[in-house]
Formats: sequence, C-alpha cells, structure tokens
Amino acid sequence: MFSVVNQANSVVHRDLQQWSQIATASVNQAIENDSPLRRRIEVNANVISDLLLEALVSPEDFRGVRDDRGNLQAGAIVIDMDDHLFVEYLVTAPWNVTQDSPLSVKKAATALMAQLALESDTNGHFGRILLYAIPDAIEFYQKIGFIETGEGSPNAPEMELTIAAARRLINRQT
Repeated sequence: MFSVVNQANSVVHRDLQQWSQIATASVNQAIENDSPLRRRIEVNANVISDLLLEALVSPEDFRGVRDDRGNLQAGAIVIDMDDHLFVEYLVTAPWNVTQDSPLSVKKAATALMAQLALESDTNGHFGRILLYAIPDAIEFYQKIGFIETGEGSPNAPEMELTIAAARRLINRQT
C-alpha cells in the first residue's frame, strides 16, 4: 500500500511545500470554525514546517512513504546513531489530520515507523528506535510498541521501540 522514500529530492521538497501551504490553510480554517481538531492541526503545521527545513538542510536524513497514487503521506527526519535510529521529526500529511480530503489515508505514520524499524534492523540496530515524543503523539507511539524510557522531559519524554516491539511492528506491516 505504501512505497518508501529514502531521501529528500526536488519532488519531496515540492510535496513538503504543498503540505505546508495546506497545513497553514487548515490552521486558519480551524481557527475560524473553532474546530475541535484545532490543536492537532496546529501541531501538525508546526512539525511540517520543521520537517521541511530539515529536509532542505539534510536531504539524506529524510524518510517518507507514498501511497499507491504517488502522494507523500508521512515523513520523518532520521539519524543513524551507534546502536539505534533516532527520529528527530515524524509527521503525517495535513489531510490525514483533518480527514476531509480524498487524499486522506490511514496508517501512513505507522507504515513509516515499520519501515524505520526495518532500516534499523538492516543497519545492525535490531529494529531499535529512539525519539522524544510531543505530548499529542505519545498515545500513537505507545500503540505501535514504544515505551517511555524515563529520560527526556514531561513535555518531550524519550520513547524507545525495543527490539521485541520492532519485530512485532515489522511483522504486522508485512
């Protein structure tokens, strides 16, 4: 259902700029309509902005997934560390937050995390991934197998996809 994007090129940059424009419009609409999704939409727009900048600066660190129609549906900035992958940013396309577009899909971020677990395994880290989660994303990470390590801060706890959890995530996605 998804294909993997292993670095940011001009097509990815164009897609991320489109995401940013759509996210900004979604924020404005959420404010005008006093949407219950307003906070999620604002957070999504902020992370998209950060991801776009990082993809321009370090295109080799970008990972993403495209749907079967070729639409970029989720993206991340990933750094290969000594014994794990570190996810600096992970975000889904803005239409996946608002769910009001024919472009909307489900499970794009989960599919991307499964691909990252596979990359971590291929790189000799046995699927291990670390990240600092924003509060709005903790539940998502827990659902796919991440646990809090006790490090980080209350506003950005460190979370780990353990080797066993990585195996389960990879097996569910294949």
